[in-house]
Amino acid sequence: MAHMTEALFRDDAYQTTAEAEVVAINDRGGILLDRTIFYATSGGQPGDTGTLERADGGRIAIAATITGETKDEIIHVPAPEQLLPAAGERLKLSIDWERRHLLMRMHTAC
Repeated sequence: MAHMTEALFRDDAYQTTAEAEVVAINDRGGILLDRTIFYATSGGQPGDTGTLERADGGRIAIAATITGETKDEIIHVPAPEQLLPAAGERLKLSIDWERRHLLMRMHTAC
């Protein structure tokens, strides 16, 4: 069953950090959060990359952000060999702002 992720980037495309809770890890290792600032690949624009920081300071590198069964289900795809979080774990989200800003400028220039 698809999960609806609160897409914070729809309200503020310039938000670079936020906190969220892990809802689930899907069968392919994708991380589903209750809310996110990570834009998912859509409309010809690549999805965001960045990091998810654990309470102990450990970081999970996010290599891609995609949609799941519906456009409201946003999946954070970790880079290879990352230690996955547990459902219920709270994380600090940080997008790669330089990359996001460049993609925003390229997308709106079309």
